[in-house]
Amino acid sequence: MKLRCPVCHASNSLEAFTADEAGRELLVLLAQSGPLFRPLVGYLGCFRPASRDLSHQRALKLATEVLALGIDPARLAPALEETTAAMRQKRQEGAGKPLSNHNYLKRVVENTTTPAPAVTEYVTQTTQPAPTGKRAQALAALHQWAGTNWLRQEIAAGLQALVALSRPGTPAADTITLTADIWLVAIAGSYQLIIEAIDRPRLHTAFKGLLQTDLKEWPAPAALKPHMPGRPHQQTIDAPARTAEDTQRGIAAAQKIKEMLRK
Repeated sequence: MKLRCPVCHASNSLEAFTADEAGRELLVLLAQSGPLFRPLVGYLGCFRPASRDLSHQRALKLATEVLALGIDPARLAPALEETTAAMRQKRQEGAGKPLSNHNYLKRVVENTTTPAPAVTEYVTQTTQPAPTGKRAQALAALHQWAGTNWLRQEIAAGLQALVALSRPGTPAADTITLTADIWLVAIAGSYQLIIEAIDRPRLHTAFKGLLQTDLKEWPAPAALKPHMPGRPHQQTIDAPARTAEDTQRGIAAAQKIKEMLRK
Protein backbone atom coordinates (compact mmCIF):
# COMPACT_ATOMS: atom_id res chain seq x y z
CA MET A 1 0.00 0.00 0.00
CA LYS A 2 1.52 3.31 -1.14
CA LEU A 3 1.38 6.42 1.05
CA ARG A 4 2.70 9.95 0.71
CA CYS A 5 4.09 11.34 3.92
CA PRO A 6 2.17 14.55 4.82
CA VAL A 7 5.33 15.96 6.43
CA CYS A 8 8.23 15.26 4.06
CA HIS A 9 6.07 14.46 0.97
CA ALA A 10 8.07 11.32 0.28
CA SER A 11 6.15 8.50 -1.39
CA ASN A 12 6.65 5.00 -0.05
CA SER A 13 4.79 1.91 1.07
CA LEU A 14 3.05 1.76 4.45
CA GLU A 15 5.38 -1.08 5.37
CA ALA A 16 8.41 1.15 4.70
CA PHE A 17 7.07 3.95 6.82
CA THR A 18 6.38 1.67 9.76
CA ALA A 19 9.65 -0.25 9.32
CA ASP A 20 11.65 2.95 9.76
CA GLU A 21 11.83 3.64 13.50
CA ALA A 22 11.72 7.44 13.17
CA GLY A 23 8.89 7.25 10.66
CA ARG A 24 6.92 4.93 12.93
CA GLU A 25 7.42 7.19 15.94
CA LEU A 26 6.44 10.22 13.88
CA LEU A 27 3.17 8.64 12.76
CA VAL A 28 2.33 7.67 16.34
CA LEU A 29 3.20 11.13 17.65
CA LEU A 30 1.04 12.86 15.04
CA ALA A 31 -1.83 10.46 15.65
CA GLN A 32 -1.72 11.27 19.36
CA SER A 33 -1.58 15.04 18.87
CA GLY A 34 -5.37 15.34 18.57
CA PRO A 35 -6.50 18.78 17.30
CA LEU A 36 -2.89 19.69 16.57
CA PHE A 37 -2.52 16.99 13.90
CA ARG A 38 -3.31 19.03 10.79
CA PRO A 39 -1.74 22.33 11.94
CA LEU A 40 1.42 20.50 13.06
CA VAL A 41 1.74 18.60 9.79
CA GLY A 42 1.49 21.83 7.82
CA TYR A 43 4.00 23.55 10.10
CA LEU A 44 6.59 20.80 9.71
CA GLY A 45 6.47 21.36 5.97
CA CYS A 46 7.88 24.86 6.60
CA PHE A 47 11.21 23.24 7.44
CA ARG A 48 11.47 21.26 4.18
CA PRO A 49 14.23 22.48 1.85
CA ALA A 50 13.18 23.09 -1.73
CA SER A 51 15.80 20.71 -3.09
CA ARG A 52 15.17 17.66 -0.91
CA ASP A 53 12.69 15.91 1.34
CA LEU A 54 12.49 16.34 5.09
CA SER A 55 13.80 13.20 6.76
CA HIS A 56 11.63 11.29 9.21
CA GLN A 57 14.26 11.80 11.90
CA ARG A 58 14.25 15.57 11.40
CA ALA A 59 10.45 15.77 11.28
CA LEU A 60 10.19 13.69 14.46
CA LYS A 61 12.65 15.95 16.26
CA LEU A 62 10.80 19.09 15.19
CA ALA A 63 7.37 17.73 16.14
CA THR A 64 8.68 16.65 19.54
CA GLU A 65 10.16 20.11 20.12
CA VAL A 66 6.87 21.82 19.28
CA LEU A 67 4.86 19.64 21.65
CA ALA A 68 7.51 20.09 24.34
CA LEU A 69 6.89 23.86 24.31
CA GLY A 70 3.94 23.18 26.59
CA ILE A 71 1.65 25.68 24.86
CA ASP A 72 -2.11 25.33 25.25
CA PRO A 73 -3.37 23.56 22.09
CA ALA A 74 -6.12 26.17 21.77
CA ARG A 75 -3.40 28.81 21.28
CA LEU A 76 -0.86 26.61 19.56
CA ALA A 77 -3.12 25.37 16.74
CA PRO A 78 -3.96 28.83 15.28
CA ALA A 79 -0.34 29.91 15.76
CA LEU A 80 0.85 26.91 13.73
CA GLU A 81 -1.66 27.69 11.00
CA GLU A 82 -0.69 31.37 10.92
CA THR A 83 3.01 30.50 10.70
CA THR A 84 2.38 28.00 7.91
CA ALA A 85 0.27 30.48 5.94
CA ALA A 86 2.94 33.18 6.28
CA MET A 87 5.71 30.85 5.11
CA ARG A 88 3.69 29.63 2.14
CA GLN A 89 3.02 33.22 1.11
CA LYS A 90 6.73 34.04 1.28
CA ARG A 91 7.57 30.99 -0.84
CA GLN A 92 5.01 32.00 -3.45
CA GLU A 93 6.68 35.40 -3.59
CA GLY A 94 10.05 33.73 -4.08
CA ALA A 95 11.49 35.12 -0.85
CA GLY A 96 10.84 32.32 1.60
CA LYS A 97 13.52 30.16 3.15
CA PRO A 98 12.88 27.02 5.21
CA LEU A 99 12.54 27.61 8.92
CA SER A 100 15.52 26.55 11.00
CA ASN A 101 14.03 26.91 14.49
CA HIS A 102 10.79 27.70 16.31
CA ASN A 103 11.47 31.36 17.09
CA TYR A 104 8.96 32.63 14.51
CA LEU A 105 6.28 30.33 15.92
CA LYS A 106 7.01 31.55 19.46
CA ARG A 107 6.54 35.16 18.37
CA VAL A 108 3.24 34.30 16.72
CA VAL A 109 2.08 32.53 19.89
CA GLU A 110 2.93 35.61 21.95
CA ASN A 111 0.72 37.71 19.70
CA THR A 112 -2.11 35.18 19.53
CA THR A 113 -5.21 36.40 21.30
CA THR A 114 -6.77 34.37 24.08
CA PRO A 115 -9.03 31.74 22.51
CA ALA A 116 -12.77 31.85 22.91
CA PRO A 117 -13.97 30.60 26.30
CA ALA A 118 -14.72 26.91 26.44
CA VAL A 119 -18.31 25.78 26.48
CA THR A 120 -17.98 24.72 30.15
CA GLU A 121 -17.37 28.33 31.20
CA TYR A 122 -20.84 29.27 30.02
CA VAL A 123 -22.75 26.38 31.55
CA THR A 124 -21.12 25.80 34.93
CA GLN A 125 -24.47 26.44 36.60
CA THR A 126 -26.19 23.58 34.74
CA THR A 127 -26.30 19.89 35.50
CA GLN A 128 -26.30 18.80 31.86
CA PRO A 129 -24.28 15.64 31.09
CA ALA A 130 -21.26 15.86 28.81
CA PRO A 131 -22.35 15.94 25.15
CA THR A 132 -22.19 12.64 23.32
CA GLY A 133 -23.17 11.29 19.90
CA LYS A 134 -24.85 13.88 17.66
CA ARG A 135 -24.21 16.68 20.12
CA ALA A 136 -20.51 15.89 20.17
CA GLN A 137 -20.52 16.02 16.37
CA ALA A 138 -22.22 19.42 16.48
CA LEU A 139 -19.65 20.75 18.97
CA ALA A 140 -16.81 19.51 16.79
CA ALA A 141 -18.38 21.06 13.69
CA LEU A 142 -18.68 24.42 15.45
CA HIS A 143 -15.07 24.25 16.59
CA GLN A 144 -13.95 23.71 13.00
CA TRP A 145 -16.29 26.44 11.72
CA ALA A 146 -14.81 28.98 14.15
CA GLY A 147 -11.27 28.77 12.74
CA THR A 148 -9.00 31.58 13.90
CA ASN A 149 -11.44 34.49 13.51
CA TRP A 150 -12.30 35.98 16.91
CA LEU A 151 -15.92 36.79 16.02
CA ARG A 152 -16.56 33.26 14.74
CA GLN A 153 -14.84 31.85 17.85
CA GLU A 154 -17.13 33.77 20.21
CA ILE A 155 -20.25 32.82 18.26
CA ALA A 156 -19.15 29.18 18.10
CA ALA A 157 -18.47 29.09 21.85
CA GLY A 158 -21.90 30.51 22.59
CA LEU A 159 -23.65 28.11 20.22
CA GLN A 160 -21.68 25.19 21.69
CA ALA A 161 -23.12 26.08 25.09
CA LEU A 162 -26.62 26.23 23.63
CA VAL A 163 -26.11 22.85 21.97
CA ALA A 164 -24.97 21.40 25.30
CA LEU A 165 -28.16 22.68 26.95
CA SER A 166 -30.14 20.67 24.37
CA ARG A 167 -33.30 22.77 24.42
CA PRO A 168 -36.17 22.07 22.00
CA GLY A 169 -35.39 23.32 18.53
CA THR A 170 -31.64 22.71 18.81
CA PRO A 171 -30.29 22.37 15.23
CA ALA A 172 -29.10 18.97 14.07
CA ALA A 173 -25.39 18.26 13.80
CA ASP A 174 -25.51 18.40 10.00
CA THR A 175 -27.10 21.87 9.98
CA ILE A 176 -25.34 23.51 12.93
CA THR A 177 -22.75 25.30 10.78
CA LEU A 178 -25.53 26.74 8.61
CA THR A 179 -27.13 27.99 11.82
CA ALA A 180 -23.78 29.49 12.81
CA ASP A 181 -23.60 31.29 9.45
CA ILE A 182 -27.03 32.81 10.11
CA TRP A 183 -25.99 33.96 13.58
CA LEU A 184 -22.80 35.45 12.14
CA VAL A 185 -24.71 37.49 9.56
CA ALA A 186 -27.33 38.60 12.10
CA ILE A 187 -24.79 39.58 14.77
CA ALA A 188 -22.40 41.31 12.39
CA GLY A 189 -25.27 43.29 10.91
CA SER A 190 -26.90 44.28 14.20
CA TYR A 191 -24.03 45.29 16.45
CA GLN A 192 -20.88 47.35 16.06
CA LEU A 193 -18.42 44.49 16.47
CA ILE A 194 -15.29 45.95 14.96
CA ILE A 195 -12.46 46.10 17.49
CA GLU A 196 -11.62 42.76 19.07
CA ALA A 197 -10.23 44.20 22.33
CA ILE A 198 -13.51 46.08 22.90
CA ASP A 199 -16.16 43.97 21.20
CA ARG A 200 -15.11 40.43 22.02
CA PRO A 201 -15.87 40.91 25.76
CA ARG A 202 -19.20 42.51 24.81
CA LEU A 203 -20.27 39.49 22.76
CA HIS A 204 -19.05 37.08 25.42
CA THR A 205 -21.06 38.94 28.07
CA ALA A 206 -24.15 38.85 25.84
CA PHE A 207 -23.96 35.07 25.39
CA LYS A 208 -23.30 34.56 29.09
CA GLY A 209 -26.34 36.65 29.97
CA LEU A 210 -28.49 34.75 27.48
CA LEU A 211 -27.41 31.40 28.86
CA GLN A 212 -28.26 32.47 32.39
CA THR A 213 -31.90 33.02 31.44
CA ASP A 214 -34.54 30.31 31.64
CA LEU A 215 -34.38 29.19 28.02
CA LYS A 216 -37.35 27.06 27.02
CA GLU A 217 -36.22 26.56 23.42
CA TRP A 218 -33.38 27.33 21.03
CA PRO A 219 -33.19 31.14 20.82
CA ALA A 220 -32.97 33.44 17.83
CA PRO A 221 -29.98 35.77 17.39
CA ALA A 222 -32.18 38.70 18.47
CA ALA A 223 -32.31 37.19 21.97
CA LEU A 224 -28.77 38.49 22.51
CA LYS A 225 -29.86 42.13 22.28
CA PRO A 226 -31.02 42.60 25.91
CA HIS A 227 -27.71 41.23 27.16
CA MET A 228 -25.35 43.11 24.83
CA PRO A 229 -23.44 45.83 26.71
CA GLY A 230 -23.06 49.19 25.02
CA ARG A 231 -19.75 50.21 23.54
CA PRO A 232 -17.60 52.26 25.89
CA HIS A 233 -17.80 56.01 25.51
CA GLN A 234 -15.12 57.32 23.20
CA GLN A 235 -13.80 60.67 24.30
CA THR A 236 -13.74 63.16 21.44
CA ILE A 237 -11.02 65.70 20.88
CA ASP A 238 -12.22 69.28 20.48
CA ALA A 239 -11.10 71.12 17.39
CA PRO A 240 -8.42 73.71 18.12
CA ALA A 241 -9.70 77.24 18.68
CA ARG A 242 -9.56 79.48 15.62
CA THR A 243 -7.35 82.51 16.16
CA ALA A 244 -7.50 85.93 14.52
CA GLU A 245 -4.30 85.06 12.69
CA ASP A 246 -5.95 81.93 11.25
CA THR A 247 -8.84 84.08 10.00
CA GLN A 248 -6.51 86.57 8.32
CA ARG A 249 -4.60 83.76 6.58
CA GLY A 250 -7.88 82.33 5.31
CA ILE A 251 -9.00 85.70 3.96
CA ALA A 252 -5.64 86.24 2.26
CA ALA A 253 -5.76 82.79 0.67
CA ALA A 254 -9.30 83.39 -0.61
CA GLN A 255 -8.25 86.75 -2.08
CA LYS A 256 -5.31 85.14 -3.83
CA ILE A 257 -7.56 82.53 -5.41
CA LYS A 258 -9.91 85.24 -6.68
CA GLU A 259 -7.01 87.10 -8.30
CA MET A 260 -5.82 83.93 -10.01
CA LEU A 261 -9.30 83.29 -11.41
CA ARG A 262 -9.48 86.79 -12.93
CA LYS A 263 -6.35 86.19 -15.03
